Amino acid sequence: MKQAELAPTKTVPNLPNDPSEPRILSDIVVDYLGQLGVEYVFGVPGGHISPLYEALARSERKGGPRAILSRHESGAASMADAYARETGKIGVCCATTGPGATNLITGVASAYTDRIPLLVITGQTLLSRFGVGAFQESSPDWMDTARMFDSCTRYNTIVTHPKQLENKLVAALKTAFQSPPGPVHISVPVDVFRSPAPEPIAYPNFTELLTKPSSFVDLAALEELCQALYQVLNKGRKVVLLIGHDCKGASQEIMAFAELINAAIMTTQDGKTCINPYHPLARGVFGFGGHKTARQALTDESVDLILAVGTSLAQWATSAWDKALLNDKLVHIHHANIYFGRTPMAGLHLQGTIKTIFQELVVRLEAMQGSGKLNLPTFVNSKPSFSENGSTQKPPYLPPQIEVQVPESYQSNSTPVKPQRLVYELTQHFPPETRFLIDTGNWLAWAIHYFFPHHPENYRSSAELAAMGWGIGGAVGTALAIPNTPVVCLTGDGSFLMNGQEITVAVAERLPVIFVILNDQSYGMVKHRHRQVVKDSLEFAIPPVDFSLMAKAMGATGYTIRNPQDLEKLNYQEICTYPGPTVLDVHIDSEEIPPVGMF
Repeated sequence: MKQAELAPTKTVPNLPNDPSEPRILSDIVVDYLGQLGVEYVFGVPGGHISPLYEALARSERKGGPRAILSRHESGAASMADAYARETGKIGVCCATTGPGATNLITGVASAYTDRIPLLVITGQTLLSRFGVGAFQESSPDWMDTARMFDSCTRYNTIVTHPKQLENKLVAALKTAFQSPPGPVHISVPVDVFRSPAPEPIAYPNFTELLTKPSSFVDLAALEELCQALYQVLNKGRKVVLLIGHDCKGASQEIMAFAELINAAIMTTQDGKTCINPYHPLARGVFGFGGHKTARQALTDESVDLILAVGTSLAQWATSAWDKALLNDKLVHIHHANIYFGRTPMAGLHLQGTIKTIFQELVVRLEAMQGSGKLNLPTFVNSKPSFSENGSTQKPPYLPPQIEVQVPESYQSNSTPVKPQRLVYELTQHFPPETRFLIDTGNWLAWAIHYFFPHHPENYRSSAELAAMGWGIGGAVGTALAIPNTPVVCLTGDGSFLMNGQEITVAVAERLPVIFVILNDQSYGMVKHRHRQVVKDSLEFAIPPVDFSLMAKAMGATGYTIRNPQDLEKLNYQEICTYPGPTVLDVHIDSEEIPPVGMF
């Protein structure tokens, strides 16, 4: 029941090994990664993981997978996460024993909540020294880092004998792509890694098995949904859709279904990557940072069915468990049934491959229509405009059928820069192939509400665990996955001070990554939310930092932006083609209230 969309693999040539370099078990791991088309392993080196780095060095000399040295293990996990999102392959990260492994956990947990397939490899001290206090020991007899990974991985094991490694590796890789996909973890003692390896791998056909397309559908539940749609549509009632980020790869089929029945479409915060906001049926985001038009579509009195698709229906996506969504009109559709426990009030649960479900729904509804049993509403390709004063005048960037809180702010010339004006400038000046990664913090709310990508598939965020700094490492992993393509990381001053050292990886690899920093000298998202709920609020201030100067000190290019005129003066083409990272240190209006809250 594989759900992740696997990219076609480009295997590494099976070049002969240098007889002076005898194969060890770490070479077996790299062999499998090469067969899967993996190009990079992200991590921080250490003594107990060094056999893997030695194997990667041998692999690099043959044109195979190579190591990328991050500056912190959590950054390595974020790089692997974003690499997997961009390529459809498994992302791979590694760390040494003890603190190396514990530093990985936040990044791995983020991938777990977002259902991103990762292979996480950690080292262990000598197997024979378990339990006697070896340096940085984290074995099951002491601190037990493997157990720490239990709650944020789909498969988790320690290899305690050389003959276990290959079987456990294959089991882990298979599990990473099953439903639900996610990180898998293998911890390997250094002496096991250095054990002699057989020349051929045991399962040369494993890659074909892993990448073979498959799908499944609960046919009984699908038939029940078809009958419900038949009843609702024949009465002239409406259906609405709430689309989550697990609909990736099924956008075309979902849009065909929505157009067939003229259903309004809302998205979750991460689901923005699946739906074109300029489509006339799109109504914006429901829940945190969302849009009034999405709520209007959901609460329309003529709505009898709500299809929540590819979403785990957590707090933000449900507008804090709003009963306008969570009621018996709900049909929860997902490839993983573990999320159905959150919707016991739903009228129906339908598990299956989302793309296949909507292909089948279109076929069945068209057959009903063709036989005269079903009268479907006509899809009108018009663009209704919503505004409180009834005006149809809107900024050209804003989708006319979606209402934002302060539309005039896109054109604001005030100093400091309004975040909405910054959004407008960025979307106007970067080429269509640009990838945008939205980091956690103040940027997240601004982007959810005001950022409307013309190419939504190039929009990435991580809004479930919502770890600060995810976008910084993620931007590096994305840029490595798609060479010579601009990657824009929208981050904040707080996140950059936590994780900005990863910019030096982009310097070393000469990657065109643009870090756009919202500089409000505070933990802005926390500050503004605190003001909403506490009478005597706190400022959560950060001392002034010159991020442009900081970037230059690390070998990158930096610009300081204090007003809209500075934004207009930027040479965006030059920035996009520069062989290395650029920092835009944008001083924003710190009192402009972001759309934090449920809408």
